[in-house]
Amino acid sequence: MAGDGAEDETAEADTPVDGDPSDEPRLTEYAELHGCSCKVGQSDLDALLADAGLDDARDDLLFGVGEDAAARRLTDDLALVSTVDFFTPIVDDPYDFGRVAACNAASDAFATGATDNLDCLVVLGLPRELTDSAAPILAGMADALDAMGGGVAGGHTIMSPWPFAGGAVTATAHPDALLTAQGARPGDRLYLTKPLGTQPAMGATRVSDGEFVETVRGAADRPLDRIGADAVAWMTTPNRDAALACREFAAAATDVTGFGLAGQSRVLAERSGVGVELTHLPVIAGTTELSRLFGYGLTVGESAETSGGLLVTVPPDAAADLEAAFDGAGVFFRQVGRVTDGSGVTVDDPTVEPVRR
Repeated sequence: MAGDGAEDETAEADTPVDGDPSDEPRLTEYAELHGCSCKVGQSDLDALLADAGLDDARDDLLFGVGEDAAARRLTDDLALVSTVDFFTPIVDDPYDFGRVAACNAASDAFATGATDNLDCLVVLGLPRELTDSAAPILAGMADALDAMGGGVAGGHTIMSPWPFAGGAVTATAHPDALLTAQGARPGDRLYLTKPLGTQPAMGATRVSDGEFVETVRGAADRPLDRIGADAVAWMTTPNRDAALACREFAAAATDVTGFGLAGQSRVLAERSGVGVELTHLPVIAGTTELSRLFGYGLTVGESAETSGGLLVTVPPDAAADLEAAFDGAGVFFRQVGRVTDGSGVTVDDPTVEPVRR
């Protein structure tokens, strides 16, 4: 499987957990919630959609509310997929924040199998103290989108007490190539294309209280700067290659974001009318201990993820082909469970696998 590299980290020292010693403002200090953890909770969102009368399917769309994106058939051979996603900073470096925001926004389109003609209308909000961060944030988004074969097509920028960045993304695909969270069937294998743990990894980098810094350092079995660097590297890895590799074989797909692995599995289970059993959790090495310290629930799949991997179901007879496609594309993957009869999500003493980049 791709992405198994290990390395000697014993000689590395932690950089200060409280960030860059310069006087530059820290983006994360301007928000109380960070990355996809600022999303409205799953049950609250469901109630909101129901109260607003927006929980029914629309006949003029291939799919819409309840999926990662909306899709409209333009011709017999072309469907337009559109989505919007933005969030508060999870990293302090403006350029990296832009890269993470672009990868996260595009991921919702990739989760549906739409990978062509990618465009993004940027959504950006900053407090007055952070206006100098606007240019590097936009540059990060533009560079990330360029690497995904897309680009910035315009956008909208406002003043906001909490900084946020993301965008409205469009992409196209053949209608028959589109994926939703509705196609899972009992017996399907369940795959994930990035390790978990971005919330505890980045939470550790935001600790600034001098006494607690030592507690955080002592909790992890790796240098905190390496854990954080791994998390940023995963969050800035686009899901486009994974989408291209899996869409021929997948039965259903979504991406793992603020609801966490268990939460996104619940969405898949509910929309497909099945149960999901999670048995294996790949995590960024060092984040298990940090999650335990912070109480994020990583080892039961409840930790919020930002710009996480694709969660894909595949029939058993196509599993080997899917794994070969992921390997051929250089995409990290792990089988994390299976689809069952029944309903809901079961997480019963899963195997936790530390992953190093």
